[in-house]
Amino acid sequence: MSEITIALDESTKSTGYAVFQDTKLIDYGAFIQNSKNVLERVSNIINDIEEMIEYYNPSNMVIENVQITMSAPTAKSLMGLQFLIELLCYRKNINCTTIRTAHWRKVLGLSNSPKIKKEDKKKEAINYVKDKYGINEKINDVTDAICIGECYLKERGNNK
Repeated sequence: MSEITIALDESTKSTGYAVFQDTKLIDYGAFIQNSKNVLERVSNIINDIEEMIEYYNPSNMVIENVQITMSAPTAKSLMGLQFLIELLCYRKNINCTTIRTAHWRKVLGLSNSPKIKKEDKKKEAINYVKDKYGINEKINDVTDAICIGECYLKERGNNK
């Protein structure tokens, strides 16, 4: 029986997702929210994730751990979104794992140096996904989600 893993690079405006069946990437994209109301955005993203869970029935969910390097209101909304995703997984009996950005970048052999600009790190992940999967995706939330999922699978010994 095959195993479904959903990887998320969550944010309140653009949550990237990647769906893997065993080791094969079978779907990817982003839930984009344009509302100015953060509660509306978070509610819509949770609804989108719940629909994806109902469709794919995953065994595993892997999400990027929130890095608290932003303003208090932004940190609050991102941590709230992460908590709601973890709660949703708990209620649906889905194994939920969080991975730090520096960790997945290290596992995949990508730059972690603080001397490298954030934009250059984003481009590096975009190029990694393009080279490995042949996907010419320009939304870094999507490419980050793919990388997060690949890291998770690689560490489980499922992705060579």
